[in-house]
Amino acid sequence: MFGFRRATPEVTWKVIEGDFVLGACARRIFGYASRGTDGSWSVFDDEARPIGTFAEPSHAKAVLWQAHREAHDTTCAAPLDIRPRRAADRGSVPLADTSGRVAAHPASW
Repeated sequence: MFGFRRATPEVTWKVIEGDFVLGACARRIFGYASRGTDGSWSVFDDEARPIGTFAEPSHAKAVLWQAHREAHDTTCAAPLDIRPRRAADRGSVPLADTSGRVAAHPASW
């Protein structure tokens, strides 16, 4: 599904059990669609935020890819040495900065 050395706009769709579709590009999963009991397809991005609901899976896939396309061009398709890190975008603390810390445990543990 993934090729960490490829920088192409290839899209892979994995259908699971006929009612769940996972979208992935060259380097990451960018979202999914799930068919509800009424037959409609609910679309979510890679952080499970809802994008919309569609009658056909082809429309769900098109909207999902369109929602990811801009990020794909700047993050996924960029050469490895210049693409931004996702952790930096979210303000995460690098593992090296937390290695000397110990979490406090409640007395009930």
